Amino acid sequence: RALDPDVASGRLPGACSRRDLLPVVAGREKGAMGDFQMINGSLILTPEEKDRLVATEAHDQGTVVAQIFSGIFFSGVAGWLTVSNGTKLAFVQKAALEKRLTVCCFLSTYVAFFSAFFNFFQLTAVDDVLLTAGGNFTLDLARPIEWIMTCPLMQLSLVLMGGAKIPEYRRYLMPMFSLTILVLGTVGAFFGDQIFAIKIVCFLVSCCLFVAMVYFNRIQIVEYSNGQEGILQGDSEFRKATILLIATWAPFPLWYMVSPEGIGLLENVLIVQLGWAFLNIVAKFSFIFYIQRVKDMYCNRLKTKRELQPAKSHGVGGRHGGVS
Repeated sequence: RALDPDVASGRLPGACSRRDLLPVVAGREKGAMGDFQMINGSLILTPEEKDRLVATEAHDQGTVVAQIFSGIFFSGVAGWLTVSNGTKLAFVQKAALEKRLTVCCFLSTYVAFFSAFFNFFQLTAVDDVLLTAGGNFTLDLARPIEWIMTCPLMQLSLVLMGGAKIPEYRRYLMPMFSLTILVLGTVGAFFGDQIFAIKIVCFLVSCCLFVAMVYFNRIQIVEYSNGQEGILQGDSEFRKATILLIATWAPFPLWYMVSPEGIGLLENVLIVQLGWAFLNIVAKFSFIFYIQRVKDMYCNRLKTKRELQPAKSHGVGGRHGGVS
C-alpha cells in the first residue's frame, strides 16, 4: 500500500487526532501541542516529524503484511493437515449414522472456531474497509470471510448427515452454492460502492443461486426419506436440520439489502452491526446445537440397545442350558 500523499508531503488534515500525532511530535517542547501551524485547514509538520511519521506508517504497514502472510501460511498448513489426516469424505458419507454424526459435530467445531477467531479479528483495524456509498460505513472484511469459511461447512454437514442416499456430487455442489453466494455478496459490497449496477446484479444472481440451493436442499429431503417427506411434511431429524438451516439463512439477503452494504436504508451502525451479530449467532448456534442434540440422542439409543443385547443373549443361553 502506498503511503498517504498527505503524509508523504508533510501535510495532514486539520481533523487529525492530536493523540495520533503524539509519537510524531514527541520532540517538541512541552505545551507546543496547541501551536501547530495550520495552512488551508491542514497541519504542517517539520521535516523531522514528517520523516518520523513516514517511518511509523511504513512500520505499521510492514507489520500488517507480515501478520497477514503468516496467517495465510499457517491456515494453509492447518487445512492441509486436516485433509491429509482426516477420514475421506466419500467413506464418511457411506459410513454408519454414528460415524456421520460424529464428523458433522467435528465440522461444527471448525465452524465455531473460525467464527470466534474472525469475530475477535474484527476488533482490529486491519480488516476495516470504508464504503462511501453507505454514508462512509466501515465494513469489517473479517465478517464475510468468516461466512465464506463456515457456511459451506454447514451445507457439507447436511450432505454427510444424509448418507449414501444423497448423491456424492452434492458434497461439492452444496458448499459451492454457499461459497458463490457469499463471494458475490462481498464483490457487490466492494465494487458496487461506486457502480450501483454491479451491486444489483450481484444481489440478483445471489438470490437465484440461493433459490437453487434451497431447491436442492428440498431434493435431499425427498431422497433421504425415499419420497416420504418434503419441505412441508415429514418428521425426520434430517428434514428438521435442513429446514432449520434454510429458515435461519433466509433473513441474511434481506438484511444485506437494507444495510449500507446494500442499498443503505439503514445507516445506524449500531443497529446494522447488532443485526448481523444476531442473525449470525441464531443461524450457527441453532444448527450446531441441533446437530449435537441429534448425535447425543442417537448415541444414547445405540448405547441402550447394545446394553440390552448381551442380557438377551445370556437369557437365551440359560434357557437352552436348562438354567432358569
